[in-house]
Amino acid sequence: MKFVIIGAGSQIFGQRSIIDILINQTLNSGHLEVVLVDVNEHKLHLMEQFGMMVKQRSKSKAKLWATTDRRKALPGADYVFISVSRSRYTLWEQDFRVAYAYGFKQAYGENGGPGALFHALRNIHLVLEICKDVEQLAPSAFVFNFTNPESRILLALKTMSPLKTLGLCHGQHDALQAIGRLLSRELNTIRIRGGGINHLFWLQEIKDATTQEDLYPALKRAAELSDDPLFSLPKKLLEVYGMLTYPDNTHAGEFFSWGSEYMHGKWIHGLESRRLDEVHKSQIDVITPLLDGTRPIDPLLIPSREIAVPIIETMITGQSRDFYSANVRNDGLYVPNVQAEGIVEVPIVVDGQGIHPQSIEPLAEGVAAFCRNQISIQILTVQAYQYRSKQLLLQALLLEPTVDSIEKAEAFMDDMLDLQQEFLPRFS
Repeated sequence: MKFVIIGAGSQIFGQRSIIDILINQTLNSGHLEVVLVDVNEHKLHLMEQFGMMVKQRSKSKAKLWATTDRRKALPGADYVFISVSRSRYTLWEQDFRVAYAYGFKQAYGENGGPGALFHALRNIHLVLEICKDVEQLAPSAFVFNFTNPESRILLALKTMSPLKTLGLCHGQHDALQAIGRLLSRELNTIRIRGGGINHLFWLQEIKDATTQEDLYPALKRAAELSDDPLFSLPKKLLEVYGMLTYPDNTHAGEFFSWGSEYMHGKWIHGLESRRLDEVHKSQIDVITPLLDGTRPIDPLLIPSREIAVPIIETMITGQSRDFYSANVRNDGLYVPNVQAEGIVEVPIVVDGQGIHPQSIEPLAEGVAAFCRNQISIQILTVQAYQYRSKQLLLQALLLEPTVDSIEKAEAFMDDMLDLQQEFLPRFS
């Protein structure tokens, strides 16, 4: 069995993927090969060293190696994990600040808002190039995408690639953790169910896992008492719509015209959000202290909250297991009252026959309308990329809740296409 991890130099994604694979007894019961791929040689070397350390501590007999050449890594791959970006924080800052310069007040600019449109175009361009190599060198491989904006990238893959693909995110697990904190309960005592779109899911049920008691009344009471400033928007949405979504102002706020109010107009990763002597988290090396023994590695050698490896293990063993969420095309109307063409996030059941998306109850109209708008943006974004159409790009931009001027939208679009031309195809 061969795994190829593309974007393995990422300290969090790479670390979690390596540990999850190498400590899993089912995967390690037969021949196992793990290939780490990244274009950053320094980060890749660190992660290869880290992988060797995990391999030794877990007593895995897997063959583990690293390369900057994904074409060298891909032949014979059974599973490909992809989490990639180029100049992530520099371009993200541009996405956020150029939109603000035109008066489009974003909350975060990653998965929703005018800036996210260009984040999507860049990463669609990058991921599709990777998948062309997968199609050629490992056409039967199963591709797990972790790259954001998840919904738009997965729709591009479903539209323009024949590969087997699934989009994964830990957003609903983040919601479960928030519920556990608010209610002072262990996570395994809580059962959640809901859906919508990635980062804009809506939990329709929150219950006691044993008694099936409805925990929403207790959650609402606890939320009212919360003074966490980063939970203020989800708290308000819970009050207005009666359901919990992504429990963080950044991700939840991306999809609303008023989301920026809860971020006070600041980019959370910018200098306006930290003192000059504070180092941004992206600049902190968390791997070297593990390699030199400054920080113990053994406490990390447990399964992460990511579910790609548990899904694969479940398919291999033939058992049946429920998972809170995955991102899939809505062709089975798993969310009944949003578009079938779009990507939705719903519960799945996995067994020896594969992955089975589960239907949820129709979303309340007040929140379904937000999801439908975002799915229309998904569709137009992918069509704009596919046909290299500025007209469709503008149509996608004009659906964004924060965009209130056609003229400014056109100017913003032209500006961004010029500023980021190195990372994008040519549009006409």
